[in-house]
Amino acid sequence: MKVNVGKLVAGGCAAGLLAVLGVVAVQAHEVSACWADFEPLADNKVFPAAYPVPALDTFDDPVLQAARTDAGFRAGTAFTGDAAVGAPVWTIAAQGPGPVLADQFGLLAARGGAAPADLAMYEGRNGKRHWMRTANKPVAYFMKNLRALTFAPQPDGSTHVLAADARSGYLQWCRAAPLAPAAGAAAGGADEDGGWATDRTGNARTVLMVGKAKGGKPGWSTLAFQDVVTGGTARSWSVEGAWTDAVSDGKQTYTAAPGAVAAYKPGVAAPLWRVELPAEPGESAAVGIAAIQDGRLLVGARQPDGRAGALAAFDTATGRLAWTHAGADPADVVVAGGMVLVREERTGRAGVAAYRIADGTPVWFTEAGGLRRLSDGGADGIAPDGSDAALLYLPGERGPRILRIADGSTVPTTLSTPVDRIFTSGQRIVAEHTASPELSWTIAYLTPKAQADKPATDADPRQR
Repeated sequence: MKVNVGKLVAGGCAAGLLAVLGVVAVQAHEVSACWADFEPLADNKVFPAAYPVPALDTFDDPVLQAARTDAGFRAGTAFTGDAAVGAPVWTIAAQGPGPVLADQFGLLAARGGAAPADLAMYEGRNGKRHWMRTANKPVAYFMKNLRALTFAPQPDGSTHVLAADARSGYLQWCRAAPLAPAAGAAAGGADEDGGWATDRTGNARTVLMVGKAKGGKPGWSTLAFQDVVTGGTARSWSVEGAWTDAVSDGKQTYTAAPGAVAAYKPGVAAPLWRVELPAEPGESAAVGIAAIQDGRLLVGARQPDGRAGALAAFDTATGRLAWTHAGADPADVVVAGGMVLVREERTGRAGVAAYRIADGTPVWFTEAGGLRRLSDGGADGIAPDGSDAALLYLPGERGPRILRIADGSTVPTTLSTPVDRIFTSGQRIVAEHTASPELSWTIAYLTPKAQADKPATDADPRQR
């Protein structure tokens, strides 16, 4: 019997492979169909290795050497830290577009390639690349309960769901779920689920899928909770409506699609409530659930021409419309510190506006010239002074911009290297920048309150 463990793991020693042969042999009849969704990925160009910044002088990687001729990269790696951003720890230099990273509880899920259909996992602490593979078709990809999960819709109306250990990449299970996303469902990215497949379930054990059931009733959708440990279906039932997005808070399941939003008790086909979304000029091309928090379900729309529609907040218990806000993209909303943060333009200048999630009351607006997408930044819960005040990190051409979410005030930093995307991962602040079509880089910095790393942490992450 042919065992295809190498298709999921880039590299790895023989002893590690032998450790999983028994599991793969037992599950071969389950996983054989899933292998057609992926191919080996051995080319390091898409997912380059990371290097420890304190030892950059000791490496002769030609891409790294090219990066060191760029003034922005030199400034970013020579930075010694200040009260807002700590010293750099590790860096990735890429020839062409770099991997797009996203925090997954201290690990960094990565997408790359042209589609992007290449997938990988890095360690947030030291940048070690754990594994990489390439998908033969678009997939939703995220992590839950230390399992890297991919969801690959099939032509027959099913979806292959594959779980692998997040750090080793070893296969744990694969199932063919008898549903596929409805037309209009989002694809998802490295740092987000696609709505139709989500980790937002109110518990650590399951993921949730919504879509058209294979052979199901026209105009109906299936909601399915899948156990991430065993791969089994924890609960599944059908509801009326062609829903494209779903989340759960552990007590109720919420669905959305262009024109409507609804709430369901687990396993019950009749909705607890169903309401129409606020009318807008033109037809919404996509509707997404932006967040569920503090008794509010935030649902946003995007117009056919790509313009943002209205953001609506519903009471999760009754479906009552609590408040609305025009011009907010559902994929570009940040909820933190009891605030809903959105990108706005006032008097022709871009900035960040904060509204109370409970009632939509405006709290503050801070200009952030050149800000294109709020989702290019990220929130953190620890301020430089050690308080619980959450911070918002934003990209900038002359270095990151850092705002206190409570009042929108600026936290100054002397880091001046250009940043296109920035977010936090554990005790690291991860900044990405594309310098040219031929060069891009990622630099990870210590957070202000991070403890000094042990000497071993600064070793070459490729050897750890």
